[in-house]
Amino acid sequence: LLLCPGASQVYYGDESARPLIVEGANGDANLRSLMNWEEISTDAKTQEILAHWQKLGKFRSNHPAVGAGKHKMLSEKPYVFMRSYSKGDFSDKVIVGLDLVEGEKELTVGNIFKDGNVLTDAYSGVKVEVKKGKVLINTPYKIVLLENK
Repeated sequence: LLLCPGASQVYYGDESARPLIVEGANGDANLRSLMNWEEISTDAKTQEILAHWQKLGKFRSNHPAVGAGKHKMLSEKPYVFMRSYSKGDFSDKVIVGLDLVEGEKELTVGNIFKDGNVLTDAYSGVKVEVKKGKVLINTPYKIVLLENK
């Protein structure tokens, strides 16, 4: 939901996969379970989930185009889209790829970013150069969050 347009609501504990089962609770009372602080500090899988949410949250926070920008699908499979936002002298553009292959992947950026632009994948930290309207990126992730940094 953090990559969706408009406002995004995250429930307390979503970012750490907080268990939603409370013994004896009924209905939405399960949403009021205790925060899983110990797992955050000791469990590798919980730390991985939290890091994922932090990357998405930081990307959204750094880019008004994510929540307020115009959406343009660049590819249906894999799902790659662009969001752009401008107001006055301010302009922001990002490209997001989801459900990608792990390892090497090629994404079309079209004319959104010019050849020679160096983009950063905010998810992995890998930098790539736009060549012939495309970027070639090799990461172990199935997600790419391209920004012009």
